Amino acid sequence: SRTSYASLLEQLEELEKMFQEDHYPDNEKRREIAAAVGVTPQRIMVWFQNRRAKWRKLEKLSVKGSKKNPTSSAPSAPFALDMH
Repeated sequence: SRTSYASLLEQLEELEKMFQEDHYPDNEKRREIAAAVGVTPQRIMVWFQNRRAKWRKLEKLSVKGSKKNPTSSAPSAPFALDMH
């Protein structure tokens, strides 16, 4: 069965909210998130690894950008789960 676009957006919003609260959720927290979002804890672990990598990259870009142009900000693209 396919997951609806609205459902994916809700999952992404939930994951982003969790990421803002904690960049490194423990095993128990990953299981809770997985149950809430409807995917495996392994997918949650990989999503958080990828999201931290994106966060570090954006931090690095914003530091470079602030040296060149203090008003610039790094663009942010949606970061979705692979549901397959």
